[in-house]
Amino acid sequence: MHLIATVSVLLVSDIELSRLFYQTVLSCEDIDGILYRDDCGLAIKLVQAEKIEDVKPNRNLWNVFSYVEDEERLDILFKEAKLHGALFAYYPKESVIEGERLKEFAIRDLDGYLIGFGTTIHS
Repeated sequence: MHLIATVSVLLVSDIELSRLFYQTVLSCEDIDGILYRDDCGLAIKLVQAEKIEDVKPNRNLWNVFSYVEDEERLDILFKEAKLHGALFAYYPKESVIEGERLKEFAIRDLDGYLIGFGTTIHS
């Protein structure tokens, strides 16, 4: 396992339920309070909100995006998330951004944060 430098910080309504969600649905490992998944470079620090109204996820933009190595790894992540009961914001889809073909999907966590996963399609 290697550690990455970028960690997303999310203010959550229930830190224990959120931690369980990331460990169960996305198979993250808790390393010194950071939920981490090495194969897609996902690293999230959860912070307990003092008031529920302080939790304000983006509704139409990713709160966290994880760039995945290749399409095969992305498909595996999608199948695992589906198997573990993820709530999908959208299923895998292809798009073209600045002339580059991409494939991505996104899930929502317990507080509604949008967590995206994507890769470049090489063909």
